[in-house]
Amino acid sequence: MNSPCHPFVEAAEAGHPVYMSAVRAAFARLDPHTSIDVTCSFLGLDEAPRAFDLRLPRLERLAEAEHRFVTEYFLAAVYNILSTIGGSALHVSAPGNPPEVSHLTRAVTKAFGVERARADRPGYGRAINVAERMNEAVQGAGAGRFRCKAVQHPPARSVTSRASAAGRILEVCREAVSGLETRTLCGIDVGGTDIKLALSVRGSVARLVEYDWFPASFSRIDQLIDPIILLVRLLRLEAIRMLEPEAAALREVLEPGLAHGADLEQIALSVARGEQLCPGHPFRFDAIGLCFPDVVVHDKIVGGETYKTRSIRENRAMDYEPEFRRLSHLDDVLRAFVRPGGAVGLLNDGPMAAFTAAVETAAVDPASVERGVFAHTLGTELGSGWVDEAGAIPPIPLEIYNCVIDLGSFPERAYGPDDVRSVNNFNTRIPGTLQKYTSQSGVFRLAAKYLPEANPALFQELFTRGFLVEDGSALRVPTEPKDMRKPFLEFLMLRAETGTEPAVERIFRELGEFLAVAWEETEFILAPQARERVLFGRLVKHQRCFALMVEGARRVSPGLVLGVANDELAGTPFMRALKERPGFTVAQFAQAIGALHYANHRLQGPPAATAGAAGPAGSFPAR
Repeated sequence: MNSPCHPFVEAAEAGHPVYMSAVRAAFARLDPHTSIDVTCSFLGLDEAPRAFDLRLPRLERLAEAEHRFVTEYFLAAVYNILSTIGGSALHVSAPGNPPEVSHLTRAVTKAFGVERARADRPGYGRAINVAERMNEAVQGAGAGRFRCKAVQHPPARSVTSRASAAGRILEVCREAVSGLETRTLCGIDVGGTDIKLALSVRGSVARLVEYDWFPASFSRIDQLIDPIILLVRLLRLEAIRMLEPEAAALREVLEPGLAHGADLEQIALSVARGEQLCPGHPFRFDAIGLCFPDVVVHDKIVGGETYKTRSIRENRAMDYEPEFRRLSHLDDVLRAFVRPGGAVGLLNDGPMAAFTAAVETAAVDPASVERGVFAHTLGTELGSGWVDEAGAIPPIPLEIYNCVIDLGSFPERAYGPDDVRSVNNFNTRIPGTLQKYTSQSGVFRLAAKYLPEANPALFQELFTRGFLVEDGSALRVPTEPKDMRKPFLEFLMLRAETGTEPAVERIFRELGEFLAVAWEETEFILAPQARERVLFGRLVKHQRCFALMVEGARRVSPGLVLGVANDELAGTPFMRALKERPGFTVAQFAQAIGALHYANHRLQGPPAATAGAAGPAGSFPAR
């Protein structure tokens, strides 16, 4: 008789996806006499545990391929949990303390490189690197290394529960929009293909700026920091021009740098000329809000394992840890542009999306946010954010884009990570992570998978237009001399809009399917009260593409509700002004506006966003 793993292994070898949630559900139905219930207890910095139960087939009964599959499922489950909530230690146990516990603990120690130096840790170990850097940001250098060991069953289980804070999320949303008419704020949305900035002057959105870049190609931290600071200096000069009639001469020198498509050289020239016109000017922003695509805690960027820093991480001419710590202190650099008593607030781009959705929704329908808000950004990567019902952003990594959702698709594992056909993560090389499923990389991958057979002429057109190039045996999307990622994505999205390209429509339906599996993972790990997932970013700016995603999501999880950050999200005066602005869309600039509101919220007092309702920083949010 076939084992419970056989259908999964067979499907994986045939090139079909095998979803983590489907495997977990199937294993949960196993006969207790032929399975083992493993408890993974993750400890926070305060040693408070958070326990997760996983049922597995007994390993000694499995064939070699099935044994590997179950071990991979277990490692992926540990990785997903660690990527989501972080922690300082993992304790593994099972009733009766069977030999599988020792095997699985050794497998984690080896696969995650628990005993290795950070620079030498393999793919799964990147989650430990992030957890350790985050722990150091909270506790200092003495936080210690991550630990993993087998323990006697049952381990200690979490007894924490969410503190009652009814209405606090509404208070946070009100703070975000109060007093704007007296303040000048800068909001920044740092992405993988561009930086978007919003300037508000005395209650109105005065300027929106977009600068294209490709941070994954950078080899030094300065290349990440310098453009951000240069753009802040540019908006500072624009604010001076708007606030002071005698500074009208700034208009002529600033406009070339503010123009869409301006390169770094032109922006630097505009800033230099502008600062020459008003040397030593005392103006400073009241507050700056910034979202960055990496783990952020206490306004410090602490992850260091993203695609954006890959080339810096691989630069052997420098020691990565001290180099990356310079980026961690971006908030301190930005503080020079803020008045005494002002605020600088940094968030990961996912939490900023959730915060933005909460503020905008509360402005129209306060009751709808009382259970909190969970949001995703769909662009270069998948960002994830959660504002809970207490108005807090839990202090956890929430790196959902790194989570494994597919244990199958074996043929697509054979391609290198930079090949568009690959399911292997750009950074970790781990197969099946959301990075290659729900972001623009997922669109490119599925286009290369389906179009050659379904629409050969359209597939050939991708080469003719320069969206795809052959690099030896690999397929790539060019980023030089021109970055073709945005044009390629826009081309496919417009083809989906026509309703005449079934193969392209299939791509966006499958993205929705992948989002549903991501939802099931967050339900298992976090169990947030918020049921809806609000989507931001380029992939949902066209209504038809979003509708296709909804169709796909319902095939997997009929109960999942997807919302979209489009013009209908506009509830606050700032967002309504964006909605009416020609040439700009809510879907693309919502987080820059959200960063303005977050900056304003931070002026009201200490952030509700860092401690969370479950306890001090370093503890876990309760499920």
